[in-house]
Amino acid sequence: MASICRPIRAQLVVATGAALALVLSTPMVSAQADPVYPSQGQVNGAKAAVGDKAAQVAAVEAQLMASNARLDEVQTAAEMANEKYNGARILLQERTDAAKGAGERAAAAQKAAGIASDKLGQFAATTYMQGGNLGQLEAFLSSSGPEEVLDRAAGIQLITDIRGRIVQDADASSVVAGVLRRAAAQAQAQQLAAAQEAESARAQAAAQADSAAAETASIQAKQSAMIAQLATLRSTSVTLEKQRQDGLKAEAQARAAAAAQAAAQARAAAQVRADAAAQRQASAAAEARRLRQIANNQPVAPAPQPGPVSGAPVPSRGGVSAVIAFARAQIGDPYAWGAAGPGTWDCSGLTMMAWAQAGVYLSHYTGAQWAETRRVPLSDLQPGDLVFYGSSGPDSHHVGLFIGNGMMIEAPHTGASVTTSSIWRSDIVSEGGRP
Repeated sequence: MASICRPIRAQLVVATGAALALVLSTPMVSAQADPVYPSQGQVNGAKAAVGDKAAQVAAVEAQLMASNARLDEVQTAAEMANEKYNGARILLQERTDAAKGAGERAAAAQKAAGIASDKLGQFAATTYMQGGNLGQLEAFLSSSGPEEVLDRAAGIQLITDIRGRIVQDADASSVVAGVLRRAAAQAQAQQLAAAQEAESARAQAAAQADSAAAETASIQAKQSAMIAQLATLRSTSVTLEKQRQDGLKAEAQARAAAAAQAAAQARAAAQVRADAAAQRQASAAAEARRLRQIANNQPVAPAPQPGPVSGAPVPSRGGVSAVIAFARAQIGDPYAWGAAGPGTWDCSGLTMMAWAQAGVYLSHYTGAQWAETRRVPLSDLQPGDLVFYGSSGPDSHHVGLFIGNGMMIEAPHTGASVTTSSIWRSDIVSEGGRP
């Protein structure tokens, strides 16, 4: 029996060892699953997605910048159409006044011609009633002596002279009346042409304003959609993206203002150098003339007196505080083309009415306001001066009221309200206007 158990125990030991060896030779399975790593293709796809998103963000921001530039173009075009209409209205008023004056002068001349004609008729009737006139023979045929002949001859000469003057007056009055009638007709034709031009400019301004309003609304709607798209791409909020875009726009405007200011200062410095060079050239020419006069024993002309120094203090103007106070009181009022208050304004309407508070009359037109003011360098601007924008002063499309520290009060454009802004823009005219 014992011999049988020993083989069995031996078999168990062998089996147990084999099992243990099997366990030790087999890898152990962990309690948690092994980490899963993305494939190289997945990594490349993720990188491409990030790159695509960045490209989309850049594209949307570029579209926003382009739409801001387009808004400026639309608003400038509307301003130009508005000021063209303002100019046409002024021309129409001038032509209307001229036609009225020409008509009055023609009527007065016609009246004078009628009076002269009446005098001539009366003289002829009186002569006929007195039996006519035999001319110079009558003095000799009916006289009784030399003295009477002389007296009668003198009387006849006097009557002849009077008749001649009456005829001349009548002829001259008729000629003058005819000239003035033709002038009045021409003035009326010019008035009619100006009226047609003003109506055409009004229609163009209205169409341009409507177009600007519609395009502005469309651009702003697209900008809102683009800002929402940016918020999705960046996983931010629309409010945050709006604030960011407003900040970027403000930064761009600040950079543009700084560039405009630097350009204006460079132009001013170049003008100062040019003026100095011209002064040196004039002085050299004057000295050369003086030396020639001395060499030729000619009397030496006195040296010219120096002119006013650029940038010298300008006498203070009364009423400027009232001008600026009036303009400030309109801040927040909406822009309306062709408007000069109350409650709505365009750029030249605001400056016109502001300066009216100081008893200074300016026309409702930027080009006219340029002509009605004195030139002043931008570096010498004082509160109350006018700042113009455009290709030149006479052709300017916008004007603002300078209030100091590089700022102005303006009625900007359709869809905006009277506000304070920096004067520095790329199209600022190199000189301002001082009423």
